[in-house]
Amino acid sequence: MVDQFASADACRVCGAPLNKVQIDGLCGDCATAGSSQASWDAQSSALAFAPYDVSPLTHSEVSPDPDRPHWGPVAGVSVWLASVAAIIVIPLIAVIAWYMIQSVRGAPLPNLAVPAEVVEWVKSPNLLLVQVLSTILAHAVTILICWAVVTQLGKRRFWASLGWNWAGRSFWYWMVLSACVIVALLVVTQLLSLVLPQSEENSFTELLRSSTRVRIAIAVLATFTAPLVEETVYRGILFSSLRRNVGLTAAVTLVTLMFAGVHVLQYLGAWVSIAGLTLLSFALTVIRARTKSILPCVAVHTLNNAFFSVLILLNKAS
Repeated sequence: MVDQFASADACRVCGAPLNKVQIDGLCGDCATAGSSQASWDAQSSALAFAPYDVSPLTHSEVSPDPDRPHWGPVAGVSVWLASVAAIIVIPLIAVIAWYMIQSVRGAPLPNLAVPAEVVEWVKSPNLLLVQVLSTILAHAVTILICWAVVTQLGKRRFWASLGWNWAGRSFWYWMVLSACVIVALLVVTQLLSLVLPQSEENSFTELLRSSTRVRIAIAVLATFTAPLVEETVYRGILFSSLRRNVGLTAAVTLVTLMFAGVHVLQYLGAWVSIAGLTLLSFALTVIRARTKSILPCVAVHTLNNAFFSVLILLNKAS
């Protein structure tokens, strides 16, 4: 009511007479009180919206850059070594466990003092199947190691840190590209077979010839676990750590050769197959470099392995 009846020479809030010093029709006391209240309101508003104002500071954590990982090349190479060790050590443990189980059951076992008997026993169809199936466990252990390194034991997001998206393309785009990669590999390897030796006597072909169950297990392994694990290790953790420290060209070259290198003993003598694996590794690494994502790599790798797995099951390819 004071505002309505106050004269022009009175404070419009409290009605006190105004002197020459006035601020927008307010006496000094009311002007000071109003300024304090406005300041308090501004502070309260800032506090109320503080959680939203600081969100941009954590945006890099929500959407990390796969090419700028928090792990370095030492961690990347260590994960790679751990993945290689897992596919060697875990099947070896499985063989030892199988030997102990068979010993308890009273089954005939080789004389460990005679290497020829041990080798023949290790290459028996049942034991080869045990080794292949134990590789699936090795893949699970490898993924667990990758998760521990990438997330720092749960502190960061796993797939986002590695890049898990279609890189702005549709699912069918990558399916078509996968088909193109497979056709290109078939054409190039056929041409290379004219100049490179291709022995059919290697450890992998022996594995395929052992039994139908082994071939089925290999097809399942190659299609459903190997692409995911290998892309996580090579194009996910290893490539990103090397790219940041040695540059793009060196990272592509190293990852391509390291992927092919771990398969050399398995395909020793089959140089066309080794060349095909090297070309596949190069294509996958280039895709990762251009997309910053391992999901397209997993898709292309899976389709490639699935195609050749079907041929393996049909006894049409090794």
